[in-house]
Amino acid sequence: MAGAIIAITILAYRGLTISAAVERLLTTNFGEAVSVMGPVQQDTRTEQEIDTLVNQLNTERTKLIRVVLQTEYICGVETEQLGRMDTAQLKVLLVQHPEWEAEVTSMGTLQLKQRVDDLSPICKQQAYISIDAAGNLNLYEGKPAEENVIRTFFQLDVGTLESSLPDGVLEQLQEGIRVQDKDEYDSVISTFSDFAVDEKHRLLRNGG
Repeated sequence: MAGAIIAITILAYRGLTISAAVERLLTTNFGEAVSVMGPVQQDTRTEQEIDTLVNQLNTERTKLIRVVLQTEYICGVETEQLGRMDTAQLKVLLVQHPEWEAEVTSMGTLQLKQRVDDLSPICKQQAYISIDAAGNLNLYEGKPAEENVIRTFFQLDVGTLESSLPDGVLEQLQEGIRVQDKDEYDSVISTFSDFAVDEKHRLLRNGG
């Protein structure tokens, strides 16, 4: 909730109504999320595509193949071992999940990848958004003092930021704003993008 409260405080301070802020969040094309999530995957996977993948495994029909699922979140990546499957089971899995990317590794493992438009469970527990000494807005795993940067969004105009914000908000940003879900994540990034040095980020956040 901290991220959302700070965003609302800034909006209220700058004379924007809460309803206008909500409308903006609902209509903004969040480029940062799109850049992570990538294009929407196809709805079906053809039989030929499945056969090609299975043939790449270069295995006998009775041999069991190791299958790994990697889940990429907006913040964080998780890897799950799905076990070993025979050819028939692999084909069923690929048919059931056409949205998963699939490739065969050099070790003969079937590597599956899915993208989830949310924060990972770990990020929900310990993600912070903060500003570094160079003025970059970053996402951190753990408190910013630990300097474990997951990603950098854009550079902020610190002078304009400091003169435009209510007292104490910049200090709280420097200490780290806790984000616990995608709504808070989007809200904080959208709010501070108004102070981005790069004009394209301001235009992007405003739907331009």
